[in-house]
Amino acid sequence: MTTIDPKTLRTKLENGEDVCVVDIRSEEDYEENHIKNSKNRPIREALLSGNVEKALAELDNLPADKELVMVCDAGVASTETARQLQDQGKNASALDGGLNAWEQSQE
Repeated sequence: MTTIDPKTLRTKLENGEDVCVVDIRSEEDYEENHIKNSKNRPIREALLSGNVEKALAELDNLPADKELVMVCDAGVASTETARQLQDQGKNASALDGGLNAWEQSQE
């Protein structure tokens, strides 16, 4: 499983690399706090309830030519999402430690 640490992701974003950050948390959580310029695809609940097909259908329109970095609170659901996307042949990884680690790395 491919993960990316917060420092590496921050460097890629600052350097303008072709990275698409996808936050899979609820809209409410996303509005409260998120990584700048990330896209919100609130599929975490569908994943947790076992509806993987429905969740992945929400991700069909993500850019195929960019590195995809999935984000959740702690990195668990996003890691599973990234693994599913990799199985489909997409260049996907999960933010190691999720948004919690991202926030801690800014301090």
